[in-house]
Amino acid sequence: MNPRNSHAVLAVLIPVYNGQEGLERACASLPLDVDCQVVIVDDGSRPAIMAPPALHRGRVTLLRLAENQGITRALNHGLEWILRNGYRYVARLDAGDVMLAGRLTRQIEFLESHPDYAIAGGQARFVDMQGRESFRDNFPTADAAIRRAMHGRSCFIHTAVMLRVAVLRAVGPYDERYPSAEDFELFWRLMKTWKGANLADPVVECVLDPRGISLSKRSQQVRSRIRILLAYFDPWAWESYAGLVKNLVLLAVPYRWVRWVKRRHIRSRRGWL
Repeated sequence: MNPRNSHAVLAVLIPVYNGQEGLERACASLPLDVDCQVVIVDDGSRPAIMAPPALHRGRVTLLRLAENQGITRALNHGLEWILRNGYRYVARLDAGDVMLAGRLTRQIEFLESHPDYAIAGGQARFVDMQGRESFRDNFPTADAAIRRAMHGRSCFIHTAVMLRVAVLRAVGPYDERYPSAEDFELFWRLMKTWKGANLADPVVECVLDPRGISLSKRSQQVRSRIRILLAYFDPWAWESYAGLVKNLVLLAVPYRWVRWVKRRHIRSRRGWL
């Protein structure tokens, strides 16, 4: 499939709350050679979010929630619009993050050639607020390895995934019962009956913003993750037991320690940072 002729095939979903500058940075990274609809959901920002002027007219849909309702409802509001308008795929991107060259084309090509896969993600680079690389997260690429590792953590980074809309229509939207980990639960639900993969190369650059959900609501996120692991617990898989123990430990460990371990791990493997 030629991505230039992908009208009504791909929507890029970006929820945002009081993040005009980050939204503009994210939208500036969108490729000009891929025809996609950018669906921005303003989650009750004050002042209201404006569509970045760099986006072509007709290429952007700006949806507004009157009051701040949280990222899960903002995501589902955008998904409802995407489902109504008949798109085949939806890619996620967070305000502030940067999409790397070739991501959308490669993910579309993968899903087009693998009809039994519901989700395609990729690797990520993490940078601090000054743009300095802190670490890279290396996710397994093959479906079997992802399934094993999912018992301990999400093997897809939310801002890096592309999802098959027909599968979302079948399994339902994000679940509000798992605050700060709604994506992890959805990925589990998708992979109950479908396959998933990650591209081997980085597809997104993520900013480590102290105000972001992964840092500001880390305890809530880990607690939700534990509930998800219990909901999808496999008594015959040792990974289920190890994953629960790991996340119980994470509740007591400050994030700065986790980040230090990641940086040391990368230094020992790659010789940089």
